[in-house]
Amino acid sequence: MKNNINYVIFGASGDLSKRYLLPAVEKLGLPVVKISRNDYATFNQKINQNSELIFHLAIPSDAVSETIKLISNYKNAKILLEKPFGRDLESAKNLVEVTEKYFNENQIYRVDHYLAKKSLQNLKIENPEKISSVEIIASEKIDIEGRVNFYEQTGALRDFVQNHMLEMAAVALGSFDPEARGRVLKNLAVVCDISKHECVKRGQYAGYREEVGNRESMTETFVAINLVYKNIPVVLKTGKALKEKRTEVKIHLRNGSLQIFNIEHEPDAYERVIEAAIAGNKDIFISKDEVLESWRILNDIQESWKDSTEIIIYPKGSEIDEIGAVVFLHFVNGQAAETERIAQKKPVLR
Repeated sequence: MKNNINYVIFGASGDLSKRYLLPAVEKLGLPVVKISRNDYATFNQKINQNSELIFHLAIPSDAVSETIKLISNYKNAKILLEKPFGRDLESAKNLVEVTEKYFNENQIYRVDHYLAKKSLQNLKIENPEKISSVEIIASEKIDIEGRVNFYEQTGALRDFVQNHMLEMAAVALGSFDPEARGRVLKNLAVVCDISKHECVKRGQYAGYREEVGNRESMTETFVAINLVYKNIPVVLKTGKALKEKRTEVKIHLRNGSLQIFNIEHEPDAYERVIEAAIAGNKDIFISKDEVLESWRILNDIQESWKDSTEIIIYPKGSEIDEIGAVVFLHFVNGQAAETERIAQKKPVLR
């Protein structure tokens, strides 16, 4: 079976391919065709058209539409798309339209490798109706690790919240079933006044601007969001350059008990992604409805941030729960014009 598969990776020279895709394909013993930007004009010559074709698009979302059109003649291929799926709600809708123009939905596999993690698949609450609140924390010790262009174009909201964190919330509040995840996302929303910075905060670690060479950068490396799902408070927090690496889902129950699920680093997650795509198992992939609902949840936040010049600056090595207590800076032309001390307090839904 594997000998009759051509696994074609677009973006083979990128960070994702080098770290995860190529090692996974090698372990699985799959024939792989590596396509970089310079190969686009001649990539057809590298394809064995008598084999089962799987195209893995490990490329920026802005380049997906062009690449989809490029491979549109391969009508029986499977297409794997990497997050983020678009940059906002409108671009995600456009991306769905482009893919549906050339390929059927059952050929499209939207990858979130967190859904391939057994530690997330094993997250089960026997009585979801007894949940009083949910908190999801994704603290990373690493910084952006030199990925300047990627991170300046993406930021933590697009890179981590829109996909990994919202999918973890969907599993915690529903189940691992894709339809259940979709129903949760459809009923999940920010319900406060975002402009008051009470339920949505963005931060950036000190030194980030020097690292990326942009003294006016408003790209966030930390995000905290309070949402509501059917009157259940849901708190999401993620950040880079923090004290420790930790990903956990905290489920508070109405009887006062607390359940904590640690979501582990699983090196073979991408192997499971690829094996599931080969087998045609779509449970660990994201549906177009999940994509659109996740962007719908974040749409108002993105709009409010377009003209905002306020951001939390936190020292590297901070505790993720302490960031709400650091100095809140208002930047004008790259310089701090005024400061306000923000008192640390528990998340409040307004």
